Amino acid sequence: MDVNWSYFQYRKSHQYPIFVRFKPEELNPKFLHLLQEMGFSQLAPAESKKIPLQRAQTRILTVQQGSPRVQQQINGSDLMDRYGHESLSLQQGTPVYCYRKVGLMAFPMGKTLWDLAIHQDINQTEQMVGMRVILVRFLAQSLSEFGVLCYWGTVKDDGLVIMKQAQSYGEAVLIDLQRKVVFSNGGEMKINSSLKIVRKDKEIKTAVSMKREELISFLSVSTCLLSFSGLTPSMRKSIYDLSMNSTASYGVSDHFANL
Repeated sequence: MDVNWSYFQYRKSHQYPIFVRFKPEELNPKFLHLLQEMGFSQLAPAESKKIPLQRAQTRILTVQQGSPRVQQQINGSDLMDRYGHESLSLQQGTPVYCYRKVGLMAFPMGKTLWDLAIHQDINQTEQMVGMRVILVRFLAQSLSEFGVLCYWGTVKDDGLVIMKQAQSYGEAVLIDLQRKVVFSNGGEMKINSSLKIVRKDKEIKTAVSMKREELISFLSVSTCLLSFSGLTPSMRKSIYDLSMNSTASYGVSDHFANL
């Protein structure tokens, strides 16, 4: 492999075959900090040569600045803003995800090498939030076959707080029921017998518990996975198992006094 690339592995101690590579001199140093915050660890050159390229579930995201033509696509039209910053399309049969004015990611299904072309000048705070969102979308897609669930939110008081993307500023929690662990920007949290889930995407005045059917529906439609084919069978199983082993409630909105 080219020695000019720096390779980073997601949650290295758990041996997920999920990697990001880039040339440090090409990117804003904030990107390196963001990777580390999200649980990526840098590999030594000898380790990067051992990446299992033949493994079907290995994913390597190559991050680099886009060409002038791709930069035009990243900048997009102001008319796109009415649909939000993100879009998903098919280009020559390949799913292509775009976060306007931040980056364009191509993820050919079943292929090891994916590409992320980024805006030539990323330094604004909102652009770094966009970069975090893109990396979460990458993780949600590449870990979907493992049954790992990904939601916008954070860990608080040994429980999960799930919210809307805008509320979380791109922060996400990833739940791996096989390994009995939750990953967040704060690190790892072991899942014991039951997991507490607080839903904070709606404004309500008093905390209300959720029924299991309601929880399954919420977990199914709220994942960070953006895909034309929807949830994977292993994700559906994880959602069913999670609903069996968790308690969930609507959290009181910050806009209301918690009396």
